[in-house]
Amino acid sequence: MRGQQVDALDTPAVLVELDVLERNIERMADFCRAHNVALRPHAKAHKTLGIARRQLAGGASGLTVAKLDEAEAFVEAGFADLFIANEVVGATKWRRLAALQRRATVAVGVDSLAGAQGVAEAARAEGTVVPVLIEVDSGLKRAGVQPGGAALELATHVVSLSGLMLQGVFTHAGHAYAASDSVEVERIGRLEGEMLVETARLLRANGVASPVVSVGSTPTVRIAGAVDGVTEVRPGNYVFYDRMQVGLGSAAVDDCALSVLVSVISRPTPERIVVDAGSKTFALDLGAHGNESLRGYGYDRERDLRLERLSEEHGVLSVPPGRHASVRVGDRLRFVPNHACTTANLAEVLLGIRDGCVEEVLPVLVRGGGR
Repeated sequence: MRGQQVDALDTPAVLVELDVLERNIERMADFCRAHNVALRPHAKAHKTLGIARRQLAGGASGLTVAKLDEAEAFVEAGFADLFIANEVVGATKWRRLAALQRRATVAVGVDSLAGAQGVAEAARAEGTVVPVLIEVDSGLKRAGVQPGGAALELATHVVSLSGLMLQGVFTHAGHAYAASDSVEVERIGRLEGEMLVETARLLRANGVASPVVSVGSTPTVRIAGAVDGVTEVRPGNYVFYDRMQVGLGSAAVDDCALSVLVSVISRPTPERIVVDAGSKTFALDLGAHGNESLRGYGYDRERDLRLERLSEEHGVLSVPPGRHASVRVGDRLRFVPNHACTTANLAEVLLGIRDGCVEEVLPVLVRGGGR
């Protein structure tokens, strides 16, 4: 497909505007340099080597991943500094994680003594040391210990376990995706940073080193990342942006690098358009962590069309009588999806385009939920 004109591509195809992608990467790197924080971008957003390499070349200190198999795939490709921002649980996974330390530095999140003990036992059996960060719940109410005393209690146990090296604390304010406006996003982001900084200070005051104070979330990164005492940020979606980020005020439509090229396969009535991509391409994502303000599943900015409903292989648009009468069977449309990360995860390859032509083919690593 390299060298093909976009207009000649078979559909559906997931496209990445390379100029926009590279601009997004540069802007985030500039922010981190200006605030003297490390950038460890979350590669689950794209799961491609080409984009990860651009991020490292732009100044990222390493990568964040969501699952152990993502870590293994990036290590296999030569990446040497990773953080699994998740709990890894189970004897088989603990052994894989411990063994991975022979090839790279792969830190992992913990939020329980049982999880920490499992990682430590596997590390001792392998003769390796696993770096860990304690996950703190800053309001998402998913995983993570409570800030303050609960984090200190777990940290005190972790530093006593041979086979582990405590690096610090981390959090993810994913509940910002459910915010009703930018004011609420700002409030959540500030609290995210301040809560984690105070927890790290408590650990240090009690003799527990916490050099890494790591926050994540594209909507809050420019707020939490500017809090004094935060040392690292882990945004992921910023490479692409999407309709969720536009709705939250994190980006403009022109910042959205990822889109889905589709073909009109049916125009059964003047009020209905059917395209050749459904939930197996776009995912049934109406907004992560509870954002219900999105309408539809994608937006074609050129024709001002909204993808209203999906079945597995079909997308359906409703249009008022007489509007878009020129849209015919065989025409191409391009939709910015609600959530670029889930769309990329469903694709086999992302097609990097520049000046209307495919410049780079980006295979997606370890598709699906992983293990």
